[in-house]
Amino acid sequence: MILSAASRLGIVPALILLFSLAVSSAQAQTPPAKTAPKPAAKAPAEPATLSLGNASAASKLLTRDELRQCLQQRGKLGTRLTDMEGARAAMDKERAGLTQEQQQLKTERDQLAGVKPAIDELNAKTKAFQEDVDAWNKRVAEFNEAKDFGNAAEKRRVEIAAQGEALQKRQADLQTERTSVLARGEDAVRAFNARAVAIDGRVADWNERNRKLNDGSETLKGDRETWVIECGDRRYREDDEKAIQSGK
Repeated sequence: MILSAASRLGIVPALILLFSLAVSSAQAQTPPAKTAPKPAAKAPAEPATLSLGNASAASKLLTRDELRQCLQQRGKLGTRLTDMEGARAAMDKERAGLTQEQQQLKTERDQLAGVKPAIDELNAKTKAFQEDVDAWNKRVAEFNEAKDFGNAAEKRRVEIAAQGEALQKRQADLQTERTSVLARGEDAVRAFNARAVAIDGRVADWNERNRKLNDGSETLKGDRETWVIECGDRRYREDDEKAIQSGK
């Protein structure tokens, strides 16, 4: 059968409808697009840590108060160390001066050793002179007690008088020699002894102060080792340090 033009026009909408339904059906069967999963929340970053020494990453953290105390202690230890080094330098300089003075004293003592024989000789002459004077005085006393007169007595009197004059000359010579020797020796010896005593006293004082300085150095060494254990070998939060520096 041949369809009329009107009939053909009536079919077209039906075909369009079917096509539309087909398209809609096809669209309904298309699966929905997958939604991308949300990224997992990041863990909060660990606070930055530092160390006052050579602490390992596993070392225990200092609290802010502990860090504040460690920083204060470090400053005090640094001041003590500076003072100790200054005192040691001064002590070493003083020791060098004392050593030099002791060497000079030894040189003077060696020079004085050349005067000692002259002093010993003078003392021997003085002793012999005194013995001769005592003997002469005894002869004079005996002569006076005898009350002898005559040629023999006169001869003894002249001899005794001559001995007395000789003793007076020896006495004058000894006095001249004594003055010379004393000028060279005794005054120098006296001054040497005074210097030696003074230097010995200063050496003893230095030794005592050096002992105390060594004791103080050992104490400081122990305090620094304790600080390393309690502070240097532990870590701290950088934020705590910044807070402390800002006065918190």
